[in-house]
Amino acid sequence: MAETLEDDVEPSPPTAERVAARAMVLSAVSCRAAIEKDAGKSGAEKLRKRVLPWLERIGAAGEIEPAENTLISTPLGKLAAKTGMNASWQSEGVAVLAWALQCSDLPPVYVQCEMADTANSMGFLDDRENTPMHSPRLRDPAEIEKWADTYLTLHWRLRLLESDPGPKDFVSCVSAYTWGSLRLDQLELVDNDIAIDGVRIDELDYSKYRETLSIVQERHQAFNWLLGLEPIYSQVTTDT
Repeated sequence: MAETLEDDVEPSPPTAERVAARAMVLSAVSCRAAIEKDAGKSGAEKLRKRVLPWLERIGAAGEIEPAENTLISTPLGKLAAKTGMNASWQSEGVAVLAWALQCSDLPPVYVQCEMADTANSMGFLDDRENTPMHSPRLRDPAEIEKWADTYLTLHWRLRLLESDPGPKDFVSCVSAYTWGSLRLDQLELVDNDIAIDGVRIDELDYSKYRETLSIVQERHQAFNWLLGLEPIYSQVTTDT
């Protein structure tokens, strides 16, 4: 039997309906992570119990992955710390999908999204007609691809800092490399290198570097899913 190479598989971007369902599911995952700290508070567990029936009611339940179902179903106070932390960062994927669905703006690359605002922009826990599930519309594919390439470029630069610290003529690097679709026009530059909020990337303090890397990695995953690199969200890689 002939072997099919992964590189030969044509990407298959998700439909607007799937993007809407995935956005609702990720909103639910992020919400579940956010209310873990409220274990013992009146109404918090009641809120958690509303989430899965709501996803079913609006028609998004088919997008839930097994691990997501387990997480949302876990009573408050019972999540492992690492599981909760990982789930909380899913909010950055929600920000990308909400943007793609034309529900909200995409925050700057170094600014964490306001999860409550993003979820509310998509009608979290509201009736189906008040969510993107009712009539989902995606942005132009070229705009999605532009930002996907931007996050690929930034993610690569952030990872390079781990193995090759210090300043770099990254403009020349991007011009020389041909392994991916790289672009700098949406990013801030200082001394021919990427800058984060006015600070050249190699001069960031470590906490800001780690925060930016986490934001970018989660958004990069969401953009790669929108490009159709993998049909299952959790299986999408962010290779650079």
